[in-house]
Amino acid sequence: MLSLIIPCQEDAILLFPTLASIFSNDFAPQDFEVLLICSGNVPISEKNLQFPVQVYSGVFRGQAQALNWGLERTRGDVVCTTKPGCVVASNWLSEITRFLQHNPDVDCVGGPVLPCWEYGTKIQKLASQIFSEEQGFSDSVTILKPSAYQGLVHATNSAFRKEALNSMKFDESFRYGYDFDIYWKMVQKGHGIAYNPEMKVRYIFPLSMRDLLRRYYCWGKENIVLRKKYSDQEKLKTFLYVPYATYRSLLQPPLRFSRKKMLRFVQNVAFDMGGVRGMVTRLKPYSA
Repeated sequence: MLSLIIPCQEDAILLFPTLASIFSNDFAPQDFEVLLICSGNVPISEKNLQFPVQVYSGVFRGQAQALNWGLERTRGDVVCTTKPGCVVASNWLSEITRFLQHNPDVDCVGGPVLPCWEYGTKIQKLASQIFSEEQGFSDSVTILKPSAYQGLVHATNSAFRKEALNSMKFDESFRYGYDFDIYWKMVQKGHGIAYNPEMKVRYIFPLSMRDLLRRYYCWGKENIVLRKKYSDQEKLKTFLYVPYATYRSLLQPPLRFSRKKMLRFVQNVAFDMGGVRGMVTRLKPYSA
C-alpha cells in the first residue's frame, strides 16, 4: 500500500485540484490512502471531503511537524508527500510503485515540479514557469549526491520507503527546507536517493504576491542555513552566487522588459534578502 501525506498549513484553497488529480490516478483506490494533516485554523471545504481522505487536525508549528505526525499514522510501506496546489500526473502513483520495485537500492525518489497552466492567475502561472526553469529539471534518471541541492527532489513530489524515513524524521526547525535537509541526511547515512523524470506534478503557486515573496524569502534564508549545517564551502559558494543570480535575471534574453522578467527579478531580490538573513541565523539543534 502507498500512503500519501498532505500537510495543510497553507494554500488549503488550492487543495481541490490536488485531490481531484490523485483520485483520478490509474491506481486501485484500495491500494493507497490519503492523509490530510491540517492546522486547527485551516478549514477543509465540503467539496474536498467528497474524496475518501483521512483528515487530522491539530496544532502544528509547520509542515515538517505535520508530516512527522502523519507518518506515525500511515499504513503503507511507501510514504508519498505532496502539497495543496500540486496536480499530479495520471500515472503518478503507478510510476512511484514501478520505479521503487525496479530500484530496490533507492529509498527515496522525487520528480519534476512543472508549470501548471490550467489554474490560477497570470502571476501564479508565471511564477510556476519561473520556478520550473530555475530548477532545471533533468530528462534523465539521476542519483542524488551530497550537496546536489537544486532540481532533484522536493516535498511537493516525493516518495520514501517508510522504514528508511522512520529512522530519521523531518527536521521541524525548517519551514520549507526540511525536504532538502532529510535528503542530504539520508545520502550521508547511505540511503539511495533518485530523481525520476517520469514522476511528474504541476504546481500552482500562492494566490497573493505577498505570500509568493514571503516564500522566496524563506527559501533564501533556509538555503544558507542548510549549507551552514552541512558544508561551509557550499555556504560560501551559494552566498556569492545569490546576488549574481539576481543581476543575471535582468540580462537574460529577451532583453526587453516584461512581466515575467520583473517577477523573476523581484523573487530573486526576496531570495537574496532571505540569504542575508540566513548568514546571521544560528542553527537550531533538532533531534527526532
